[in-house]
Amino acid sequence: MNRRQFLRLLAGATAAAGGFALESPFRPRFRIAEAALGKTLVVIFQRGGCDGLNVVVPHGDDEYYNLRPTIGIAPPNGGDPESAIDLDGFFGLHPALAPLQGIYTAGNMAVLPAVHYPTASRSHFDSQHFMESGIKANGYEGWLNRHLGSAPQTAQLRAVGFGNELPQSLRGNEVVSSFSALANFNLGLSATEEAELLPRLAQVYGQPAGNQPYAQLIHDFGRTTLNDLSVVNGLVSSGYSPANGAVYPNSTYGRQLRETAQMIKQGTGLEVATISIGGWDTHSNQGGGQANGSQARRLREFAEGINAFYTDLGTAMADVVLMTMTEFGRTARENGSFGTDHGNASAWFVVGQGINGGIYTGTGWPGLSEAQLLNGRYLQQSIDYRDVYAELLTSHLANTNVATVIPGYSPSPVGILNA
Repeated sequence: MNRRQFLRLLAGATAAAGGFALESPFRPRFRIAEAALGKTLVVIFQRGGCDGLNVVVPHGDDEYYNLRPTIGIAPPNGGDPESAIDLDGFFGLHPALAPLQGIYTAGNMAVLPAVHYPTASRSHFDSQHFMESGIKANGYEGWLNRHLGSAPQTAQLRAVGFGNELPQSLRGNEVVSSFSALANFNLGLSATEEAELLPRLAQVYGQPAGNQPYAQLIHDFGRTTLNDLSVVNGLVSSGYSPANGAVYPNSTYGRQLRETAQMIKQGTGLEVATISIGGWDTHSNQGGGQANGSQARRLREFAEGINAFYTDLGTAMADVVLMTMTEFGRTARENGSFGTDHGNASAWFVVGQGINGGIYTGTGWPGLSEAQLLNGRYLQQSIDYRDVYAELLTSHLANTNVATVIPGYSPSPVGILNA
């Protein structure tokens, strides 16, 4: 295999923060916050714009049923499997989210019904970009990559972005691993070829980087790749059986959550993992509380995965926080195709044993009357997403330099995490 082939394989194995043409990778970096040793943040992104009003159902708001005569979730009724699961007399969960009920009852889940950002875009691409970068502006770096750069830590496998592409949140100057599955993270060589090549590469990358342009960047890239290959090979060869009777969904999403649990429990030092689950762009035939509705099917897999992860980790959830997010919600009123269109605020969840469980409406429930809706169509936000980020950074990941991670914004406390 020639050098060009190897470099191409190396680039496919670990995604460094691309964008090198956009800014110098040698610019000064902030190294202020102490690392949050032993703490892990898992981010699940519901891509496509999840309809939060049918996820966290405001059954106590009469306007909800006027706006959704066919897809609305019925008020809580213990004898009706298609009705909402009551949380506090006003809000309830979609019945497909039943696997989350026990976590909420245990006080380990925060429910945020209306999260978004001001003057928001209703473009999937723009809104995902803004939320994952942490700033409403053009730019390459993601908020999680800036966190990694501002809070150095020595770990075997510190950050992983599951998927075919590195998510925006993890792009930047810090070298981060990206793969769709542990077993797929390799150089595409036979075991014999890899055994011969890796020790030689380890010698090369074990030497000083030198002072040639971009030498340090390439050096860091190679060292991280070789380190991560070694760790992942060990994880794959050791196998993994979920604990406590946890059963993950038989899907890519389920497998990625299971492998995240494995990395945490087998001591790799994993601090950040991102997972995407699609299928939320429900313009037509969205369904209501029926088990076979298109949104209900996605929500069931979504909830079963979170429940399995929470169950599998057991007491280890004391050091783990799982956050779910989406780029926007949907229109408050159902459309003529029995679905919903691109909207504004949506529902997020935060799960962990260090969570102050409950419902968080920030400035208060925005309401669903025409006068309360944004432009008469969209649920307004009551919590800015950057406030959620800031609390995760400070109270969970022990990053005291929030101004570097979320520049140009002064966060307000939400209260979802124990200090």
